[in-house]
Amino acid sequence: MKSRLEDLFEFAKGEVTDGDIRKFCPPDPGSSNYVELCTTVRRTGKIPEVVDPDWFEIFGIAQRGSAEREVDRERFMRFKLFCGAVAAKFLLQEPGLDPVVIVNYVCCSLVMAARDIGDQTLTGILADVFPALAIEMEEYRTPSGWVVQEYPFCLLAGMLMRQDLGEDEVAGDMAGQLIEAEGLMRVESFFPGHEFLMGLTNFDSLHAEWLGLAESLKNPGGSESVQLVIDGLRGVERWRK
Repeated sequence: MKSRLEDLFEFAKGEVTDGDIRKFCPPDPGSSNYVELCTTVRRTGKIPEVVDPDWFEIFGIAQRGSAEREVDRERFMRFKLFCGAVAAKFLLQEPGLDPVVIVNYVCCSLVMAARDIGDQTLTGILADVFPALAIEMEEYRTPSGWVVQEYPFCLLAGMLMRQDLGEDEVAGDMAGQLIEAEGLMRVESFFPGHEFLMGLTNFDSLHAEWLGLAESLKNPGGSESVQLVIDGLRGVERWRK
């Protein structure tokens, strides 16, 4: 797991530039600190042991934002990928960072960046990272319920990456894990929802993006588990309007 996260981090560092970071980091107040946090991590390759709360603003821009101009889209996606890679390493370092690192946001952001960048090496790295991250999140138990309830999104992200690689059988296995995990979280979560998967989060601002990604799920092998996931996500209505 750590080696693949390092691969992801190295790939992201190689894609993003300091200019990308300066362009897309949040504006004043605090912009100089935001830029310094990101560029220091990029140059040193080291994740801070103490997580500065300013990362919440940085991750928010990267995960929920977009480039204002289409001409800047590629640069923004590099920034999104870099921030997602940093956030994933934060999660492994300390899974309880839920006020700063929101699991479903990280997964969604990385999938979107990977698909936009379109590099099979990156897709392969993420296909390994997501299920391993799911295990880390599932094994971390906290009374708040925040982290535990969102780890099924790691499995959905992994499904998407496996299908992008043409590994439909593996995607089917992950679909089975997702169905099981989603059902378990409905029982264990302090905030159980009523709609499949999307009801298991505290923050729902990326649900439309998730459902958009879910539209790409296919079931060429006729997997019962994959079909259950597809049908469940098609049945989610609140965020489709």
